[in-house]
Amino acid sequence: MAEAGAGAYARILGRLLDAGVIQRSDRVFVQFAGEFDQAVAADLGLEDVVFANLEPDSPSSRLSGGLTTDAHAVDLPDGSFDHVFAHAGLHHCSRPHQALYEMYRLARKTVVAVENQDSPLMRLACRLGLAGVYEHDAVRDGGGVTGGVDGTAVPNHVYRWTRREVVKTVASFDPAHAVPVEFTSAWLIGSDRALTPSMRGLLSGRRAAVPLLNAALNGLARRQGNIFGFVVRKDLAVEQPWITSPATTLGSSS
Repeated sequence: MAEAGAGAYARILGRLLDAGVIQRSDRVFVQFAGEFDQAVAADLGLEDVVFANLEPDSPSSRLSGGLTTDAHAVDLPDGSFDHVFAHAGLHHCSRPHQALYEMYRLARKTVVAVENQDSPLMRLACRLGLAGVYEHDAVRDGGGVTGGVDGTAVPNHVYRWTRREVVKTVASFDPAHAVPVEFTSAWLIGSDRALTPSMRGLLSGRRAAVPLLNAALNGLARRQGNIFGFVVRKDLAVEQPWITSPATTLGSSS
């Protein structure tokens, strides 16, 4: 997932920057961060970024401004940052909804996440053994001691989100406000670390056909794509019409 969603992550952030939703001087918190996130932030010219990760020995500990934190309980005040980003990290959490809550709580303007999507085609792929349910390769890449759930050596369940689930979750976080959520999805088969050995076997020797496969899937069922990005627009939140007394939004400047 990390490799597969990298391009989508950078494109979403670039689009938000071009639209003026993100300013280069805005304060940014990047959860589940590594060298890739540092490179994206540098490419975009972001000037005030804090990088964090679940894992004590993660690459983020070597980054400028890097820190280790529990994604389920970040020891920082509400609204500490303009934007909070997470690329391919929520599915490593034992409580992904709680980790998303923390991202929402910390953000004043937007929450940006890129993850894997739960869709009928992805569920079929899992049943056929073509997509992974648990992420063993991440632990292997972590030397057998990290890379799994909550940064441990136990392979994490690959938690996949739906659009409806994100909308309901955000509404539960902040029922006093209607908070828009923007989505993007796409198929990108071939570099996904969650792919199974069976799927890799099918692709072996057929790499030239992979772009055609992705193009066909995106043409026929892009909305069900394995790569799934969402932007929670706290900056566009409006008070619910039935609110009659002042209400506060978690981490909101409104």
